[in-house]
Order: sequence, then C-alpha cells, then structure tokens
Amino acid sequence: MATRADIVSYCDTRLDAPNYQDIAINGLQVECAHEINRLAVAVSTSERTIRAAIDWNADALLVHHGLFWGGAPRPLTGMLGRRLKLLFQHDINLIGYHLPLDGHPELGNNALLVRQLALEPDGRFGEVAGMPLGVVGVCRKPLKLPELLERIADLLDRQPTAVGATDLDRQIERVGVLSGSGYGTLDEIAALRCQALVTGDLREPTMAEARELGIVAIAAGHEATERSGVQALAAELAQHFGIETRFFADPNPI
Repeated sequence: MATRADIVSYCDTRLDAPNYQDIAINGLQVECAHEINRLAVAVSTSERTIRAAIDWNADALLVHHGLFWGGAPRPLTGMLGRRLKLLFQHDINLIGYHLPLDGHPELGNNALLVRQLALEPDGRFGEVAGMPLGVVGVCRKPLKLPELLERIADLLDRQPTAVGATDLDRQIERVGVLSGSGYGTLDEIAALRCQALVTGDLREPTMAEARELGIVAIAAGHEATERSGVQALAAELAQHFGIETRFFADPNPI
C-alpha cells in the first residue's frame, strides 16, 4: 500500500518532472483515493481506459496523455465532464506524465525504444527548453531499411510507414528515435549523421523534407511508440511500493 502523495512524489522526483516545460500538466491531475493499492496504466486517458480501471477496481490511473493541458481553463462539460465524473464516482486518481516520460534516460519512451530495437545509445536530440527528448541509436552492424522496418513491426505489432529516402539497399547505421510527433527534428538528426528517424506520426510535408535531406522518416504509430514508458514506471512503482499494476492497451492506428 502507498498513499497518493507517496506515488506522485516518487514519480516527480524519479522523472525530474519539475524541470520540463510542458504543454501538459504533469503529476496529479485528478485527486481521489488517499491510498493506492492498485495502479492501472495506459498510454492515453479515455472513457475506455477509465472504464478498464474501474472494472479492475483500481485506485489510480497512470497515463502518458492526461486530461489537462496548458492554456485557459475549460468548462468541465461534455466528453471531459463524463470522464471526470467516472473518475470521481469511482474514487480513481488520475496521474499523468508527458514529456518527462519521453525524455527520461532510463524510463523514457525513447531510451526504451532504442534498447528494444537493439540499438546502442549515442547522444540526445530534440530539446524542449533545454531538456532532450530524443535518443540517437547506433546499429551494431549496418541495417538495410527492410530489416529496420521488420524490427519495428515485430516490436510494436504494427506495420510502420516509411517516407523520404526509401532506397531498400541503403545502409542505415544511425537512427534518431523520438516517440509521438517527432517529425520536426529532421534537420537536427541529419546534422547528427543519422540515416533514419523513427517517430510516431508524420505530417504532409515530411516526405519531401526527408527525401531532400537524404533521410528515411518512419511513422511507427503515436500510441505504439509511447507504450513502454508508463509500463516501465509502473513496474518500478510496483517493486518500490509493493502495489499491483496492470497495463490496459487501447491500440490506435494513428
């Protein structure tokens, strides 16, 4: 058993959350049960993931994408109101960490993706207010594009989309990994001598930009590239506090 304050304090410190300038509110977003014995985990907050937490009798839901982001306060009506009502009715805390769970050097989505793809970390990129989010991974031996795509598909259980410099025989030695919407870092990873960018989703100009920079940009899924961080954090919390945790998947094709 742990208290709500115990869990949030541990996460804030472990993830260095106060040092990130984020559009999301990191930490406790909805305050409910004082004690936490069961911690549900998901990538994003939705009615589906909230109901999964309810069915499991969770005391808290830990997510990467919470309900509250920067900007002016908004009315607690409609979809947001319904989600909040469910949390309050069932006494479930909502705890969210956005950029801290992308950038952490051990528990972050990008550090984990690099290791899971059997790459060796070799530097950081994609800084937001001085805090790097992306990780450069070096192949132990050069890969061709189909080999890299196969690794990604096997890991994330979905077929990635590749655009730009998609020559199938080209050797890939350095890969920039930035989960979510990392398409804006193409210039930066080109300067770091990367031949590929692995990210979550792309925008329309990305194909031409990647082609002109001589880089292949790979969209592996926004949600799919951000599953690992919350699960790694939950596993650490389970070990440290002796609580139960369970990941609830809600696969998103985007």
